Amino acid sequence: MYSNIKISNIIKAVSLMCALLTLLFSVSCGDVENENTPSNETEVETSNQGKIKYNTAKFGNPISPNDTPDPFITYDAETGYYYALHTQVDRIELYRHKHAADVFTEGERKELCRANGENNIWGDVWAPEMHRAPDGKWYVYSSSRIAEEDSGKQLFVLGSLTSDPFGEWEFKGRPTSNIFSIDPTIYTADDGTQYMCYSKYDSRYGQVLEIAKMKNPYTCESGVMIARAELEWELVEPCVGTQAIIEGAFFLESGDRLFLIYSANGFWTVHYALGVLEYIGGDFCSPESWKKHPEPLLSYGNGVYGPGHASFFHSPDGTEVWCAYHGMRNPNKTVDYVPRYCHLQKVEFDESGYPIMGKPVGYGKATLPPSGEIK
Repeated sequence: MYSNIKISNIIKAVSLMCALLTLLFSVSCGDVENENTPSNETEVETSNQGKIKYNTAKFGNPISPNDTPDPFITYDAETGYYYALHTQVDRIELYRHKHAADVFTEGERKELCRANGENNIWGDVWAPEMHRAPDGKWYVYSSSRIAEEDSGKQLFVLGSLTSDPFGEWEFKGRPTSNIFSIDPTIYTADDGTQYMCYSKYDSRYGQVLEIAKMKNPYTCESGVMIARAELEWELVEPCVGTQAIIEGAFFLESGDRLFLIYSANGFWTVHYALGVLEYIGGDFCSPESWKKHPEPLLSYGNGVYGPGHASFFHSPDGTEVWCAYHGMRNPNKTVDYVPRYCHLQKVEFDESGYPIMGKPVGYGKATLPPSGEIK
């Protein structure tokens, strides 16, 4: 009897050990299979949330089939959303989505402003941008006619009532008294000081860039001209003399270098392109503090004409810089309006931190989304 119990216990122990080995082997095989199984998403183990699924679905340019001129896109890490705007002439609508490539097509919309005369905001509302101020609130900067008839354009500012961009907004005022000022953009220094750059008409040079120090997020001091069209590629007929155009500026930081990316020539021409100014130190509002690089950052190619009026944003994980810009599908030999479509392109940098873009990616090329997008 004793012998039979002992053998029985040994058999049971061996059976249990085999079962454990089988379980361990199946778990191991399952892990190997998961590692080698193709997937449209990447999973990362975390201590609190389990597995985070990242978006790896490729997209092709343009990201919207509709007219999306002067695109602005920013990513907000606090909410996990991209926020986007573009010129819609008679209104300002704010878009948001978790994926940059879907923000204009599948994103939620919120109307912030209608050009119906309220606050003297009339048609031709152009190039809105949204920036967070040191007070934690968001501000939208744009321009409009100031009377119903064809009149000079002036800048105006809207402000959020809370830190939520999809909350309530109010009209804050006109930051400058300049006639025909468009395309405002904002830079916030490390000490919280803010500066606005905008394009202003100058009777000597056409449209020029000015920079002004801000008293608060919606009021500027007097501006100073820091740049005008002067390079050969910036002066293509008919955009010469008093018809020269330099506009659509946007600040771009790379390490300890600060650039101001702008557009030159007429937006309706194939020669509309991005140029580069660089801050070289000194008074921020002095032309001597800005150096213009001779070559364009982005010019037409690969079937995309007149690429320009760009904004720049970081990927959700902060490792990449992306550019949103508009381009035409066909060369336009008239001054008539033609649709412009939003393109996204990753920005590379050389060893010194200088941005590199070259030519547009082109239409339909499969492109991975910004790094760190949640599925």
